[in-house]
Amino acid sequence: MKWAQLLILILEFSLQPCQVFAFFCRTSARGISPFYMSLIEGSSNEESGEDSEKKRMENVRILQKTFYQTSDRASGDDEPQSRLEEESGIVTNLPLWRVGWVETPGRSNCLNVHEGQYTNMFEKILSGPEPWYVGHLHLPGGFKMTRTKQKRFDLKTWRDELDDDMRFEELERSAVVGCLLRITDYRRTVDGRLILLVHAMERFVVESVVQHFPYSVANCQILPDIEDVVDGADENFTKRSRAVAAVHSFQYHDYEYDKIKLPLPENVEYLPPEGIPVKDISKVLPFAYYSSDDTSLDKIKDAPAISSSFFIGGDTPLEQKLRNGGVLRDPVFIPGPQSENRRTTDIEVLETLLWLALDDFCRNTGFILPEEILCLLPLGLDYLEMDSPKSRLSHKYPARRRQRRLSYLAPVLLENFEIGAEMRQNWLNTPSTQARLGAVLERYELINHSMMPQIGEFE
Repeated sequence: MKWAQLLILILEFSLQPCQVFAFFCRTSARGISPFYMSLIEGSSNEESGEDSEKKRMENVRILQKTFYQTSDRASGDDEPQSRLEEESGIVTNLPLWRVGWVETPGRSNCLNVHEGQYTNMFEKILSGPEPWYVGHLHLPGGFKMTRTKQKRFDLKTWRDELDDDMRFEELERSAVVGCLLRITDYRRTVDGRLILLVHAMERFVVESVVQHFPYSVANCQILPDIEDVVDGADENFTKRSRAVAAVHSFQYHDYEYDKIKLPLPENVEYLPPEGIPVKDISKVLPFAYYSSDDTSLDKIKDAPAISSSFFIGGDTPLEQKLRNGGVLRDPVFIPGPQSENRRTTDIEVLETLLWLALDDFCRNTGFILPEEILCLLPLGLDYLEMDSPKSRLSHKYPARRRQRRLSYLAPVLLENFEIGAEMRQNWLNTPSTQARLGAVLERYELINHSMMPQIGEFE
């Protein structure tokens, strides 16, 4: 590697001496070339104000072009490319973006990356072949909390989490369940930032940690909803079903996440730091678009059949361990007007009831559903008062995946209400589509009931 990468980190992130020493221990012993030494010396010249910053950023961009564009992953100098292992359903060597907010599948976001360790991480991802994956993991307070040396903010695996007796007492701690993001477009800015368009695609749990510095990398197990996994008597069987479900789910990504571009100039190598049109960028947020071309669905292979397991006495399935330990759990029951727990209702019935509740919600509030949610409306519900979708999902698209998407997107409208605020990690931790739809429905029913005219108002 690795001298160029080290210099980029020093210039962008102002590494402390102990961090520089740790990084030197991981680099080769080839020595620094006169070219790189000149950049170091140039970066330390006493210049003031705007000229100094301009010179520093010119050096950073030279190093970026030299290092990232010539990076050879096959040589072994860099971390291996992240990929989905078909036999396990684990995404290996996944770089992690640990930040102070939560992302859920079906969403779209525009990232403004400015911290040195993360511009380094994303540049390395972008220097490799597509698809460009990164793991999104909630860390209350963001990356700065890793410097507090508090154990609760450490990156941990699901095993570490289950072994930690403090996890029920500490409200703010690093999550182990996160969301797989795919980068679909990006731009660089003059001041060293990266503007990234990302789509949130799959849920995962941290299986094992690969590295902590200069950014985190982990092997992450994709966690399908339990409706998609054949529940076996032991983990040896269930992990095969989970892997099949993960591979099958990835086949739908090209249809579910249209590869749209950022509404920014494409013929400019570095965008100016000011004047990025927020209004234009908002047009591709906050939900991912389905592709208007459904030909990718014709290429999807049926998932191999997984027969029931007759083996008894093996290790407990991962999903059951996560539920027993409280990592995966249903959201708190919210009693609606009938105080009815909806979690056991049939999933098709839940879908219909939720659309009825959404219709009432829109009528009560005047809210207009965005097309990215409205397109999930199933046939047969056109009698609702809300607008009909401008485009329908392909008839080839499975109802179960439509319901899964709805279970993640419908809660977004509740985030301005107390019972729906700061719930994203709860929705991510919910083990099934059915439980998620039921919990969302309970909250809509309660809100709709609270907005109904009370008896006596019309007297």
